[in-house]
Amino acid sequence: MSSRTPIRVLLIGTSFGGNVHAPGFARNPAFALVGVASGTLENARRVASEHAVAYATDDWKRMLEEVEADLVSIATPADLHYSMARASLERGRHVLCEKPFAMNAAEAHELETLADARGLVNVVNHEFRHYPARETLTRKVREGALGRIEHVTIRDRISGWARNPKRRLTWLTEKKRGGGYLGALGSHHIDQLILWGGPIRRVFCALRTLAAEPAITADDCFTLLVEFASGARGMVDLFGGAHVRGSLMEVSGSTDALTVLDGYRLGRPNESGGYEEVPIPEDLAVTPTPDVPLLAPFSVKVEMLRAAIQDGKQASPDFGDGVEIQKVLDAARLSDRSGAWEAIAD
Repeated sequence: MSSRTPIRVLLIGTSFGGNVHAPGFARNPAFALVGVASGTLENARRVASEHAVAYATDDWKRMLEEVEADLVSIATPADLHYSMARASLERGRHVLCEKPFAMNAAEAHELETLADARGLVNVVNHEFRHYPARETLTRKVREGALGRIEHVTIRDRISGWARNPKRRLTWLTEKKRGGGYLGALGSHHIDQLILWGGPIRRVFCALRTLAAEPAITADDCFTLLVEFASGARGMVDLFGGAHVRGSLMEVSGSTDALTVLDGYRLGRPNESGGYEEVPIPEDLAVTPTPDVPLLAPFSVKVEMLRAAIQDGKQASPDFGDGVEIQKVLDAARLSDRSGAWEAIAD
């Protein structure tokens, strides 16, 4: 595709899609949003109007048939991802898909195979990895600055439905729809585990639903232990009943350890219990977007898509990477049922 030809985008989903995807593409002049679909026509028209898009519908299948486009951006509940991504790939469109990427590894693998066969750009939106502190840590791991990676710890604290009964009930509370924090946030954490620790060999996981609301059937807390192929270990502990939102990520190696203090600050633990701030390389710096925090890292993903579509560069994580993340999710859910360590499927 010529670098002078706008990349035409169809957006499916107007909640996260309207708040982050649409403005993210609008910020990059290489893209043009040409159609918006939502389960509610009013929402589709609202987002379309905000971005001067003529086409809005509550029928995503019709939009794929009626509007010519190059890329489909999918920001819908997880149980819809497979059918939407498959239909988009079959029509020859590049695809950006939200996570959790699919309902299981079999669906994810089908999409990977189809995208590869069609030669289409395919990306799972793990935009959290593009926060400057995380990107800097990833680079240092790859450069060997920490030595041999020995342990990765991720701790997440969320004021979820158990702590805030007025929190809106969405598909995320429904287990059968792929809801739950293991998929919604754990998929991001698994992406980081693999970036920092390498392939995962086996997992042990315990899921929990702390909220007492009968309509909430999905997990809102989990503890995930992983064993990397290297022999290193990792842990993700997410608690959805926190009184204060907070998170911490630490990677320990044989020669150094680094901690993600927040999206924009990376620190090295010191003996006094504090941190020595580690500079962020200029090429990894991102301007924060306080009003919509995820818009900043998503904009990095958008530019990566542009380079992949127009310049033939690699975009990540692709559907193949998404399959590996989904395998870990599948094994984690199996471990919760079996009460045992479960190997990652081949």
